[in-house]
Amino acid sequence: MNIKHIWFDFSETIAHINKQEHSILKYATYAKVVGKPVNGGLKDEFDREYEEHNHSISDIFYSLGKPANWWSSEIAKIEPLRLYHLAESDIPEMFLKIKGHVPISIFSNIDLEQTLPALGINPEMFEHILSSGMVSKPKPALDGFYKMVELSKLKPNQILYIGDDISKDILPAKEVGIKTGLIWSESDKADYCFNSFDEILKFVK
Repeated sequence: MNIKHIWFDFSETIAHINKQEHSILKYATYAKVVGKPVNGGLKDEFDREYEEHNHSISDIFYSLGKPANWWSSEIAKIEPLRLYHLAESDIPEMFLKIKGHVPISIFSNIDLEQTLPALGINPEMFEHILSSGMVSKPKPALDGFYKMVELSKLKPNQILYIGDDISKDILPAKEVGIKTGLIWSESDKADYCFNSFDEILKFVK
């Protein structure tokens, strides 16, 4: 294996979203920005934007003139455990085991300063935690993926980026030359597919 560093997405990769709370927040925030009431028509409009922006809410608001980290700042106003729960209960321990074989980092459109500790994950175990506020454009723009390569100080094909979304995670990472891992589902568009963090650990051993 030529992988020298693994980067992880956060939302729906490390932690699943509380869909009810998240839906209330995203529709209400979009309504506030576009100056329309929350109703069926607005929700349909947002959902179309979500598809057009490759499943990136941060990119929707960026296209409306907001800073790259604006959606992240809105998320940060909510108590983390209202919005997120670990995809697998032993993920903090799995990270420690994976880190014993290869350095690990996170690239997310969300600022994770409060969220990781709330989920029982020690931020200090990661080499880098890259958020949309640290790059000019949020995912799926390539800015952050190039930044991953720069921070890792490796060739792109020595980096593995693991995420849950083909459009937002897998395709842009591949465009930069980074190896890709899709978690929780399978697709031949990714270099590797994983159904658990234990499978990731077995991969790096």
